[in-house]
Amino acid sequence: MAPRGGPPLHVHHSQDETIHVLKGRYKVRIGEDLFVLEEGGFAYLPAGIPHAFLNLTDAPGEVIVVYVPGGGHHFYAEMGPLARAEKPDRAAIAAVFAKHGMTLLGGPLSLD
Repeated sequence: MAPRGGPPLHVHHSQDETIHVLKGRYKVRIGEDLFVLEEGGFAYLPAGIPHAFLNLTDAPGEVIVVYVPGGGHHFYAEMGPLARAEKPDRAAIAAVFAKHGMTLLGGPLSLD
């Protein structure tokens, strides 16, 4: 995960998601609740609940992300190049979210 990076607010319609923090410190939003996860922390992001997370550090972070049912790797294969673009195309990003059963609801979390 890029320094101070993370996915924007979104919802999965049919997949539960979990994140396990290996490296970094993360702000996590699940519904209206905010949490901070330290290294070793874990969060469950159920289908149908809006969520986002953000690496709060100035260094690259590492997380394990699991989708149930699986298939998240297809999403990341398509999203990676779009997210790393110099000027990310929000419409193209939203289309990839939709293709993979998710809806983009807003921007990324803030650092404060």
